[in-house]
Amino acid sequence: MSIPLDIYDKVDKMARKRKTSKSSILKEALERYIIEEEKWNLIYKWGEEKSKSLGIRDEKDVAQLIKDFRQYHK
Repeated sequence: MSIPLDIYDKVDKMARKRKTSKSSILKEALERYIIEEEKWNLIYKWGEEKSKSLGIRDEKDVAQLIKDFRQYHK
């Protein structure tokens, strides 16, 4: 695996500050990234399922739903 020098330098500085290895810093960063990516994938999946169940096809449908909601709650 290769990383740009500027990122390597930041990781190196962080590792020295934390008194840990660069590998440990990179492992932690990747774990956090993977967790966040998995969360967003679940959110997108939920959104797709919800929009399908509501018959939302595009942004025009969303705009109409918002308009209808606001009219109903006046």
